[in-house]
Amino acid sequence: MSQKDEQALNAAALDPAASVVIEACAGSGKTWMLVSRIVRLLLADAAPSQILAITFTRKAAQEMATRLRDWLYELATGSDEDARKFLRERAVPEKEIEALLPKARQLYERFLTAQPPITIATFHSWFLQLLRRAPLDAGALGDVILVEQISALVDEAWESFASRVQRDRESPAARGLDWLFSESGLENTRRLLTHFLHRRADWRAYTRGQKDAVAAVNLALQRIRDEMAVAPDADVIGPLLADTAFQKEIAEYAALLARNTAGDQKFAQRLSAAEPDAARRFEASCDVVLKKDDGTPRSRKASQAQAKRLGTTGEARLLELHAKLGTRLQEARGHLADQASYRFNEAALHCGVALLDAYQRVKGERQVIDYADIECHAWELVSVSDHAVYMHYKLDSRYRHILLDEFQDTNPLQWLTLKSWLEAAAAADMRPT
Repeated sequence: MSQKDEQALNAAALDPAASVVIEACAGSGKTWMLVSRIVRLLLADAAPSQILAITFTRKAAQEMATRLRDWLYELATGSDEDARKFLRERAVPEKEIEALLPKARQLYERFLTAQPPITIATFHSWFLQLLRRAPLDAGALGDVILVEQISALVDEAWESFASRVQRDRESPAARGLDWLFSESGLENTRRLLTHFLHRRADWRAYTRGQKDAVAAVNLALQRIRDEMAVAPDADVIGPLLADTAFQKEIAEYAALLARNTAGDQKFAQRLSAAEPDAARRFEASCDVVLKKDDGTPRSRKASQAQAKRLGTTGEARLLELHAKLGTRLQEARGHLADQASYRFNEAALHCGVALLDAYQRVKGERQVIDYADIECHAWELVSVSDHAVYMHYKLDSRYRHILLDEFQDTNPLQWLTLKSWLEAAAAADMRPT
């Protein structure tokens, strides 16, 4: 990037009045840009308390706070020329630099004495701040301990979950667990369900906080059914093989293969040998027409030798039938894959919510919470509770500028919490930058 382009980028990104998105690779200076924007906001008379900077990790938050403090100290103690250079690098218009020098030198003191101070925090620590400011009747977390290492709790929840499904063998979770064991084995099943547990904030976002487990699963499964071209229990193979046009085309295709190369003659024999059994006939048709690795039609092209064996008309018909049959078989295979996916999700979701219920009970008995609990409580407080309007007002009156680091790592529930606030702010014509 040329110096001129870099200056133009900085001028746009650091404009205190603008809302911007910066997309760049690691090591390209995004943290420099974020902290520089905070400096520009302070120079534009933003109160420290009005600035909210959210980072993905505590280490990043500490780095940002340390860099901001060091920069402001340099501005306060360095020479005028160093201060001018600092402001130029951060795209302060040249005509404004002299007038801003006294203010720039005072920023360090403002930063140190501001009450409330600038908020530079992870999502979780910021969410905890929100929960502490919530009204007393908003369903506070109570006298609980935040735990960071949850592996022992997960193991205890798994034992409780397994014991419960053993006692109730007819429950959807028990049937689902049997299906998952038979399809994926014990270790893969446990890994899958534990992953669901770790991603339960995403599950809450997807089901919009539906508290009834059965209703949440039914909602998710209905969404899957709505996207399917066939019903989960529909017969896909029978109607295809019973279709008169398909029967004629596959028979004609087999006859042409029988007149072609030795390999195609074996394909023709395969189709004929599978005739009595519908499932075998479908699989044979797929094996002959489609590739095993990716399910796309096998490559077939015109050639002089092939035209000599089949005739020009016969070769053209073989290629036409190959394409038509490939399309129909691919479609049927896709429907079968959708049905298999539905059965997998049905089993996994019933088991997942049952394991989640066991995990929540274990935490309740131990009087502990984890980071996902904080996310869920904060989202409910800001988005769906009776106190959401009050919390929006509190946020609008406090924060006027938001900086969000590593946005691609924001999970759905974190984003929905922010989105709820930002939409309310827009409706009240109090949009932050």
